[in-house]
Amino acid sequence: MITPAFTVEQDENSIIITINAPHIRAQDVEIFVEGNEFKFYLQPYFLRLNLPGNIIEDDRASASYDVASGKVTARLPKETPGEHFPDLDLLTKLLARKGETLVGESKMEASKARKPLIEVIGGESIEMESGETEMDVEEGIEFDWEIPQELPRQDIITNTYYGFNSQYNGFFTHVQETMNEVNDVEDPERSTPESRRRNRIEKEDRKFDDEYYLGDFINDEEIQSALKYKTVWWRDLRRIQKLTKEKEEDQSLNATKAPFIQEVTTPADHDVMAIDMNKLRIADENESLIPFTERDQELMRGLPNKEYLIQNEKSIYLGLVDILFAYSYNHRITEGDNTVESAWTIGKLSPTISCLEQFTTLKETITACYRRALAFPLYRHYALCDKVLQDVYVLLRLGKRAALKALLETRDLLDHHDVYYVYSKVWLEDYCVWIQGASDKVVRTLAHELHYFSMAKGEMGWYLEDLEKLVQASQERQEMNE
Repeated sequence: MITPAFTVEQDENSIIITINAPHIRAQDVEIFVEGNEFKFYLQPYFLRLNLPGNIIEDDRASASYDVASGKVTARLPKETPGEHFPDLDLLTKLLARKGETLVGESKMEASKARKPLIEVIGGESIEMESGETEMDVEEGIEFDWEIPQELPRQDIITNTYYGFNSQYNGFFTHVQETMNEVNDVEDPERSTPESRRRNRIEKEDRKFDDEYYLGDFINDEEIQSALKYKTVWWRDLRRIQKLTKEKEEDQSLNATKAPFIQEVTTPADHDVMAIDMNKLRIADENESLIPFTERDQELMRGLPNKEYLIQNEKSIYLGLVDILFAYSYNHRITEGDNTVESAWTIGKLSPTISCLEQFTTLKETITACYRRALAFPLYRHYALCDKVLQDVYVLLRLGKRAALKALLETRDLLDHHDVYYVYSKVWLEDYCVWIQGASDKVVRTLAHELHYFSMAKGEMGWYLEDLEKLVQASQERQEMNE
């Protein structure tokens, strides 16, 4: 059976399901509704959705078929009028079978009870990022991003597992016989987490070129252009800010409802790069202002229904950071227009992808990202690394939908590469499924950590500050002689 393209929307009292099913006989359509389950059947199409709340089929329910567009539109009343159904744009979650959950989802959710991932007991709320309280990030506060955890040791190698949640093996059996220029692991199928990390650090040290680094440090015209580029995520932030202002000016809004973005002062020149991110707080979790394109929806419909028993959830979130870092680097230097090198750039810069890494602290994650960005790609500049890390922060502050869009784009890039598609299978496919059920509060907590994170050049291990001082001293002597 074919799962048709579909969208789900809502108004105050109804759910509107639009199904793309061209060239059918409308009188043969079968629609079934029970509780939160919706089924559509007409050969060769079959669609089953599990909604976040209950719907009913009564005299108010209706369905219509537009012959010209080939779309069936079903309008079904909510069992509780006025109830908000969250995450209707996360199509993979809607397609999950009854009783299935994505990671982060409680099986009690069907009865509107959600068990927190992490609970904070006792204590008073304290002010954090511009009005954000400790209780706002309580779901992720127990993740200490800087305390290392012990990774599983494999003293006797029988089967090596890697990839998302360490659930894959056998994908790199003949990697040496392929044109895989992303892989930086020697004999991946007989590797351990320790040996993979050792391989990574050794190859980064060998690849770092101080002359190349100084060349980009001195001749940085193209890099400065990349630094000034306003990414699509900064533009989304500006758009959301504008919509927020319009909402605040609308007298019909409920006066007691907090604005979607609080305490943001727009610069006079409307330069979103100058927005004080300290004052940004996304407060409304019920509405999504990050729209999914038709391509995004198509990619989500193609994802498998999976349920995960996560071994090390903190490591999964840290892997998300380094994949988004590699994505953001490529997005910035290509100004959002991917090239034939984009798949290589993202794969090579991500230690999770290229080295099958599993991180235990935020610091070692970002250190690895910076080292690879200074050793491998076309532009190797420390300020560019800082700007890319800021892009990752913006992505995570915009929420898991922004992260999902970035992951979907990355998966699509790797899927269409003759060699690197293997990384889509062992990493990106699962990340795209997992992020839809990930905790919004943990994602915000991770963004909070990134906001206050600082990385010193001396921690790269390559004496960057000394190299820069030598160049600056040389330039000063040359200017004095002139």
